[in-house]
Amino acid sequence: MIESLKQHYNIEQKDIRLFKIVIQKEKFLKTLSFISSNSNFITLSQITCTDWIEDKLFTLNYILTNKERNKNLMIELQIPREQSKISTLLNFFPQAKVMERDLHEMYGIEFIGNPTLYDFALENWKEIPPLRREFDTLAYVNEQFEFRRGREDNRDVKVEMKKRRAEAKRLKNAKK
Repeated sequence: MIESLKQHYNIEQKDIRLFKIVIQKEKFLKTLSFISSNSNFITLSQITCTDWIEDKLFTLNYILTNKERNKNLMIELQIPREQSKISTLLNFFPQAKVMERDLHEMYGIEFIGNPTLYDFALENWKEIPPLRREFDTLAYVNEQFEFRRGREDNRDVKVEMKKRRAEAKRLKNAKK
């Protein structure tokens, strides 16, 4: 099946079971329509999002699994953060409903044509979507949870992650 798709797309093999196609947003529905009609990739296993705040982009990865469950096809595309809109995949994969709803809530991405883009886990949320990189977790916790204010174990996630990466790099270099 991958061989027949290679006639139409530039497919990169990432692993023995994982293949990847990078497409432009404008070709999204046409590509998914072709793949769903002309291959045995029948299940949408997941949709992931990476926030590239510096580049003002989101990268979306759609992982499709074949009928035999032994191959995965990743379709990657980028959309602008400020106008983060993309067509829904509900017409091709019904399981997209929940995945798109989750990404809508966590990143603010609008999936055009998905009627279920309302509160999912964050009831009455009025802040920046919490998985966008500009969301300040520490400030939110300090503002919303009075019992946490001033606690010594309140730490800025970004600062802590930077420290952990630096320590991991130091340990890696020490082993060399």
